[in-house]
Amino acid sequence: MPRFLPPLLTLLIAGSALAYVPALNASLLQSAFDEGQRLAASRDSGYPLKPYTLYVVADTLKLEPQNGAVDAVTIGTPYERTRYESFLSKYGEDPITPQQARERAALPDYGVDFIVFAHGLKPEDQNFLNRFGPARLRLGGVTLRPVATTKSGASISSYPRTVGEPGLRFTGTVTYRFQLPRNLTAAKGTLSFTGPSGKAFNIPVNLTLYR
Repeated sequence: MPRFLPPLLTLLIAGSALAYVPALNASLLQSAFDEGQRLAASRDSGYPLKPYTLYVVADTLKLEPQNGAVDAVTIGTPYERTRYESFLSKYGEDPITPQQARERAALPDYGVDFIVFAHGLKPEDQNFLNRFGPARLRLGGVTLRPVATTKSGASISSYPRTVGEPGLRFTGTVTYRFQLPRNLTAAKGTLSFTGPSGKAFNIPVNLTLYR
């Protein structure tokens, strides 16, 4: 689970990604580490989540009732989570090695995280993360259940383009973690779950798009 939640504005930053890699060899480990270090060196650019975004609302600065409580869903892979930890260490001036970045990622080989960014439905709603339903991942005709579901704490964020109110909400994340069978690491399918508003999400997943 991330220790730091990048703002949703970083979802709009472009970047590149390749096919899902279930386990990192020495070369890929160094590549993930180096990418994270380079990204953190440009502090104004943020962390690029766009290539790993499965779902995002049209305007992440505006609350729309039809969207329910979910703002975005991103995918975390062993490569991306290692890159992210490298980014955090460089950004926070906490030097680490590539192997330490991989360990801090805490995502096992053949693992995949789906990170759901969400908000409370009302300004006082701090318990919205507890109202997420269980997730399932349908890949290659096989239905997988999460091996772990974790929730962040809640903190106040602003949606300044919201019409008719200040647009302040508690926000946080739910992370669904799956362990992939070896024969499904290049599969396509659907991630399904229900958000705090009762809205059902069925989000296409294509593992060949994400390194």
